[in-house]
Amino acid sequence: MRPAAILVSLSCLCTASFADNTATLDLTGVQLRNATNQSRSSTPDTMDPGCTYTYHIDGMVRGRGTFSLLSILFPSPTPLAQAMETLSPGSSAFLNGTVVSPTGGTHPAVLMSENLAGSQVVLGTTINFAATFTVGVDAANHTYFTLTNVTISPSATVGYLEFTSGAATTTSGALCPADFNGDCTIDFFDYDDFVRCFEGEGCPPGKSADFDGDGAADFFDYDAFVVAFSAGCG
Repeated sequence: MRPAAILVSLSCLCTASFADNTATLDLTGVQLRNATNQSRSSTPDTMDPGCTYTYHIDGMVRGRGTFSLLSILFPSPTPLAQAMETLSPGSSAFLNGTVVSPTGGTHPAVLMSENLAGSQVVLGTTINFAATFTVGVDAANHTYFTLTNVTISPSATVGYLEFTSGAATTTSGALCPADFNGDCTIDFFDYDDFVRCFEGEGCPPGKSADFDGDGAADFFDYDAFVVAFSAGCG
């Protein structure tokens, strides 16, 4: 089952945008191989925090290993989802998802960590498969993808899969303007924080009293915030 944090929507999806809200990791060469951990990072590319994130793991894989079962099944590049369904029916559904920020719009954050497993009889051989797929963002705002706890047995007979092309893409949803303290919740703490900021008593990190962005903090900003706060996010 999907973790409770994985949802299809969040009320705090808004129209504001970030300059860099997407990171793509090249998965070419990554192996889904018995007892072999693999990882990729977006370093030095970073991604802005958001209230929601979408992730998409896709690519082409082929079987490897001399006379191995997977090399017979997938001798040429094959969609990852198709190969995953062969090893663990239903597992391809976890290659895509929309995730509510588990940390209130801050990093680090684990966006998806799924242990996919199955036991299938393929061409007369029982293949035991398990692997943990993880997508996240570290404290330095770099996205990452890992394959850990991989079991493909009997490995000598079954072989392994290797990405011939592919990517893990993560996109952060914009923070809502009325969410003035950036915790992905619209409440009176946001209103109080804006009032304090407007009155010169200190602003949340990255925020200013110039809510409408015209270069001056005045009652037009106060009015604009009240309108945004009243409208909420949705």
